[in-house]
Amino acid sequence: MKPRNKLQRKILKLSQGLSPLTKYQYKEAVRKVGLHIAKYSSKRGYECLDCGHTWTGAEAKRVVCPHCGAKLNVDATRKRNFCEKDYFAVVTKCQGFQVVRMFFMQTNLRKGSKPTYWICEAFQRWLTPDGKLTIVGRSRHWISYYCDCWNWDSDMEIRSEGPGHMVTPWKVVGQSSVIPEIKRNGYAGDFHHCSPYTLFKRLLTDNKTETAWKLGQYNMVAYSMAKSYEFEKYWPSAKVAFRHKYHISNASIWYDLLDALDYCGKDLRNPKFICPDNLKEAHDFWIAKKRAKIDEENRRRERERRMTPEQRYQANSKHDEAQYKQAKSKFLNLEFVDQEIVVKPLQSVRDFLDEGEYMHHCVFTNKYYSKNNVLILHALVEGVSIATIEFSLENFSIVQCRGKYNKTPMSYERITSLVNSNIPKIISKTA
Repeated sequence: MKPRNKLQRKILKLSQGLSPLTKYQYKEAVRKVGLHIAKYSSKRGYECLDCGHTWTGAEAKRVVCPHCGAKLNVDATRKRNFCEKDYFAVVTKCQGFQVVRMFFMQTNLRKGSKPTYWICEAFQRWLTPDGKLTIVGRSRHWISYYCDCWNWDSDMEIRSEGPGHMVTPWKVVGQSSVIPEIKRNGYAGDFHHCSPYTLFKRLLTDNKTETAWKLGQYNMVAYSMAKSYEFEKYWPSAKVAFRHKYHISNASIWYDLLDALDYCGKDLRNPKFICPDNLKEAHDFWIAKKRAKIDEENRRRERERRMTPEQRYQANSKHDEAQYKQAKSKFLNLEFVDQEIVVKPLQSVRDFLDEGEYMHHCVFTNKYYSKNNVLILHALVEGVSIATIEFSLENFSIVQCRGKYNKTPMSYERITSLVNSNIPKIISKTA
């Protein structure tokens, strides 16, 4: 894609002047990112597929080659060929831009042969000091959902961000250099297992991440990159923890603790709960409390499920009737008449029970009497209900109008017209 503005033209020109991988960076990529395997046989012992050295020893999951010093994963199968694809990043700066270069690496190992490595740059992320992103990269094949479907023969050009650019490796090769703005916002040379681009983007654009990073809450920041929802939801609790100099060593467990405390109705700004001396013990304790509460609620729901509507009404009648009268009392004297049809609100929870039993629908079982901003009416002919109407008190409109067995009532148009013509009366009751 051709550059569309001055910024893109500048970045593309600068990109073309970036240096290729140095010998040191290549060797480090091979060491840190490449696949390293030792073949093991109970008869022949170990064979390092990096240098070909063989030696004997007891079987283990990981060994160190005594000849080349490579740390090797042990494979005891009969497999002879190995291939692994991975990405790594080179972090640099260029004329005020922060640049994260993404390299693709393929390792090919074969028993009895020297290993081969193929490395090629896939794309670059260029960040301005205010966090604006521009991508320079190669084109992709039409099967774009695979992360390695690059057209390696294409030129490095300005690209729109797509699924293939979701690659965010945390493996960094070579010495990293960053712009002053990122240093100002807390970065001090260690990524702490965070993806460089994601970390830089967050440090430049999100003050919560900046605050947490400067306070040394690295695990929390790393966790938030995968689950930003919890990071935002529990930020008030995090600020309390920060003020009490509480170090969150395991963000996953800490957020689970907060979820359990919230479920149990505890104060999430009380350091007594959110800053335990022993995080694991506190987590296990409150998770057990939450589980017990869930079990009790499930048992209660099961008991209610087995109840008849009449039994359910008798069990909660006093509380439900009082709440319904308090919430809907100002509407209960409404009545709309159209020759033979009368529309009026259900007067009590008992009416909901009777209405649901007679009409064979869920107006009682789904507790419509307890819903806020909803008024339930019924249409009667000679005192017999022919339709149940749900009316919204938020937007003052009919939500649904149901006859017996949830079917459309015979006089649907007349009923809805009667209600709609009397909406001003309902509105007047809310004033």
